[in-house]
Amino acid sequence: MKIHIFLDTNLGMASRWFLISLVFSLCTILSTSADVFISIDCGSSIPNRDENGITWVGDDKYVQSGESRSIKPLNSRFSVADTLRVFTTRNKNCYHIDSVKKGRVLVRASFYYGNYDGKSFPPTFDIHFDGNFWTTVHTSNTEFYYYEVTYVLKRESISVCLAQTKPGQFPFISALEVRSLESSMYNYVNDSYPLLVWKRVAFGSNKVLRYQDDPYDRLWNIGGYGNGSIPVSGDSIFTQRPHVMDNPPPAVLRNAITAKTLNTSVELLMGFPSYEINVFINWYFSEVTRLGPGQNRSFRIFKDNESYSEPIIPLYGDCVEMILDSAIAVSSNTTFSLVPTNVSTLPPLINALEIFQLPEPDDKLTDGTNKKDVEGLASLQERFKLLQSWTSDPCLPAPYTWDWIKCSLDPIPRASQWLRPVRVASGFQFHGCSSNNNNSLQGPIPDFLGTLPNLKILNFADNQFNGSVPASLSTKKGLNLTVSGNPGLCASDETCHISAASPTNDKKKNILELLFAAITASIFVL
Repeated sequence: MKIHIFLDTNLGMASRWFLISLVFSLCTILSTSADVFISIDCGSSIPNRDENGITWVGDDKYVQSGESRSIKPLNSRFSVADTLRVFTTRNKNCYHIDSVKKGRVLVRASFYYGNYDGKSFPPTFDIHFDGNFWTTVHTSNTEFYYYEVTYVLKRESISVCLAQTKPGQFPFISALEVRSLESSMYNYVNDSYPLLVWKRVAFGSNKVLRYQDDPYDRLWNIGGYGNGSIPVSGDSIFTQRPHVMDNPPPAVLRNAITAKTLNTSVELLMGFPSYEINVFINWYFSEVTRLGPGQNRSFRIFKDNESYSEPIIPLYGDCVEMILDSAIAVSSNTTFSLVPTNVSTLPPLINALEIFQLPEPDDKLTDGTNKKDVEGLASLQERFKLLQSWTSDPCLPAPYTWDWIKCSLDPIPRASQWLRPVRVASGFQFHGCSSNNNNSLQGPIPDFLGTLPNLKILNFADNQFNGSVPASLSTKKGLNLTVSGNPGLCASDETCHISAASPTNDKKKNILELLFAAITASIFVL
């Protein structure tokens, strides 16, 4: 059952009102199997199963570049962190995960430097997802860091890219995880925006809680608290029931912190940064034991010493989840506390909370580079092996385009060709190529060239092409095509009669590789 209570709370500031939604929902674990549950041990090629029952796989299937490195035994933390993949070339390198069902996902990237290179110089670099900027990763010699984002997929694949931002500081990654979430979870934010996990804590717990305690494998860290609070735990019984809001697991709700004395507030250590950020906060309240006769617990949330909610009354076996209906600006100067009401016979209590950072209003999830441009690039990659290691969005986020293309970003990202700098114009700028430079190209002309949207000039004169000119080229409007000087080449299948035998494979030049060389060497700058 879910009840929304909307109210105005006067905070003592003129014309300033806050709308708070108090959501009562039965907090139970769902017997659900996630559509996606992928755990990648970066730099490893050997599957392993960890102490949480999670099966990890190597990353060879998901990445086409980088080098596998190992942490020295002296600096070892745990098995998944003992290997990593480092990228010493290109401006960005990417992991690509196919066949992911559209919906809301949680993506987690983890980093442990561990002085793997013996330089004691932990790098700083950027990380992206699906063509969107994610965050700047800061690492250290000894600490293990992870970053989480939850968002709604726009396509049936996921890319996570690492971008070098400083000379000599090479990006690396230790682990990459993807988990499906229910469509009803965290849906109070427009699907056009991601939620960056700032903090997720289980108060009163003495260990980090994750899978299998949480079927979605969210990481609930140990929550800190001040001197005036104490941890409490109990044996709350939760029954299964569908349609709960954000599904905090029962293991999280069986622990809490409370004030030491009746009339004492619980001061929450939020850990906000010195600069201002916009956040959503999920609050979870549940009694860990049954209350006795005459006992009751009620309290309010205070923000910056001003009342910020109606009285909250936790229930045994149930959960009160409170969500602010809009993002709020916070910083290290912002304080939150739980203050008992005058009628409460017990001090305040809190089980867990989640804090999500919201991007700036202009930082919506991108739709990506123009679809036709991406399809054109994909057709080239299928035929040229040296291009196949490039994955993710070709143009985004700027300025981290694929090294062998140029992009224009206004009004939508468009890819322009090729390996040598050319003036960027709109569209897929395969402006033209010429192969009349004694290449002696042999074999049929590839049909896929006709799919390039803005191919304008194509000169294949004086070579050894045979077969017929593809209709995709001979009928392409606006294309200046030259094919003279190819004795074995005819205009169409109907007029094509080839009597000479084709060259043997050992003497025949690789048409696609030579064509690629000719293309990249002869683009006409418009």
